Amino acid sequence: MQIESITHVGLFRKNNEDRFLVNVLNEERALLVIADGMGGHAAGEIAAEIAVSSFEGYRPAGADICAELLDRMKKAQEAVVERSRAVPSFTGMGTTLTALMLAGRSAFWAHVGDTRIYHHHQGALVRVTEDHTIAGMLLKKGEITREQARVHPYGSILTKCIGCESHEPDSGVFHLTQGDSILLSSDGLHDLIPDSRIAAFLSSDLALTEKLVEMLAACLEAGGRDNITAVIARI
Repeated sequence: MQIESITHVGLFRKNNEDRFLVNVLNEERALLVIADGMGGHAAGEIAAEIAVSSFEGYRPAGADICAELLDRMKKAQEAVVERSRAVPSFTGMGTTLTALMLAGRSAFWAHVGDTRIYHHHQGALVRVTEDHTIAGMLLKKGEITREQARVHPYGSILTKCIGCESHEPDSGVFHLTQGDSILLSSDGLHDLIPDSRIAAFLSSDLALTEKLVEMLAACLEAGGRDNITAVIARI
């Protein structure tokens, strides 16, 4: 198992409100977490920091790893809401939160917001998570295409987040084979380069670090209007 990550403030933002965590537990187990904060002043980055820190020290304790991830998501929700209430300038802050536990050939995940998990298998790219945005809702209803959703004017308006009243996460599990890759990304990456191009990067013979650098360069070339974060794991 190989894991690499990259983050960049982008070309227009003053602060990087993305946060991520990579915790390798042993040769077969690793925890990957990504969050993209929102809110005025420093509130977005603080919300993301709180959310990601809710997973620090996590170790699977039983067979139902999805339930354990969801419990951590619940703790993140409580912590972000508590901080928002305690500091008036943080009112309304929130964050996306996407967590994945690799355990052997299984990938358990929990997710809220529009950070994403992709599964790359034998040249094919599968988007595992759904975006909890207005555009994502329209896509799920079949009213717009994926490409239309990517450039939709309401594509960044969240319908669920950690810190929001509506925050119930999705969760699930998928299975892996040798040579598969997993990508966790913030919308600063996948809103600027389409899934087809992400698949091409992941299919290349480049090393993981080089793939990340190439994807980052593509995002900056496309405008770099948001923070950009990506984590890749290869089995």
